[in-house]
Amino acid sequence: MGVVLCAAGALLVTPTSDGGFSAYLCVIIGGWAVGFALVNALNAWPERWQWGGHVALAPGGIALLASTTPLIRTLGSLPEPWPRSLSVVALGIPPAGGWVLITLLGRISGRFDRAAERRAAALAEPTWSGADRRPEVTVNAARFTTAALTALAVGAVVVVGALSAVVVIVTERWLLRLPPLMIVVALGLFVGMPVYAAIWGVVNSRRLPVTLRWHTGALVVDAEDRWTVPYPMIQSVIWRSQGDTACFEVHTATRRETFLVGMVRQRNGRASQLPPLMHRMRRVLEESGLRPHERRGTLRYTRSAPTNTVSGSGAPPPALG
Repeated sequence: MGVVLCAAGALLVTPTSDGGFSAYLCVIIGGWAVGFALVNALNAWPERWQWGGHVALAPGGIALLASTTPLIRTLGSLPEPWPRSLSVVALGIPPAGGWVLITLLGRISGRFDRAAERRAAALAEPTWSGADRRPEVTVNAARFTTAALTALAVGAVVVVGALSAVVVIVTERWLLRLPPLMIVVALGLFVGMPVYAAIWGVVNSRRLPVTLRWHTGALVVDAEDRWTVPYPMIQSVIWRSQGDTACFEVHTATRRETFLVGMVRQRNGRASQLPPLMHRMRRVLEESGLRPHERRGTLRYTRSAPTNTVSGSGAPPPALG
């Protein structure tokens, strides 16, 4: 079908016309159909041979993409009526080569995704330990303020944008020969992934063990120092269990701490996440005057009114259990 469409596009070309939009549409769809047929033919092979065949096609696809413009120029020197017809047919090369490369990237990405899913399933999730009335959890975390996390994210966006602009300017001659989707993939591979790796390195350079203990009357955070926070003193608690941004935050009137867990490498092959808050923990926070709000996996407890912290007020501290 792809060859037929390319031939139809060539036949639409006349000595006085390049065939217009119809000819271009035929060869572009025809080129894609040729690439689709090549990749689809691999599915009949055993899994190992599919990989070998696809990898073998990739250099050919890259070579075709790089040689499209020189080929069109060369075809222009042929005697009439060949230059116009063959030049239009040559425009089907980028869709064919691009489809081969895009599907190879999809195959590789799928392989990594499946491997990541298997690894994630094998990772031990952190759990609450200790006595029932004093549960605790220990994880590796990076101490970040909210402002530092925001600055890191904004800085990453600026760096990615600047590097992408530089790459496009420097490699314009070659990059613009690729299909738009391939340009996005190339920028992700050569700009986005290195920047993400740099962010991961910055975050893990601040890694430290953190133990969070829910005691009767107070929340205890053991990091580089011990911070004991009576529940009535807490202004807000933010708890995000999963994802790269998994973290917990504890804010009081005089101190704000944010511990990022999601991007931090854990010991003993554990998953980089937090256990969900137990029902008794939620009840303690609510009895302390904090109101819960949950959205998109993030649980927030905030105080709606200032806390009366005068000692001897007579209000007993909330207890677990």
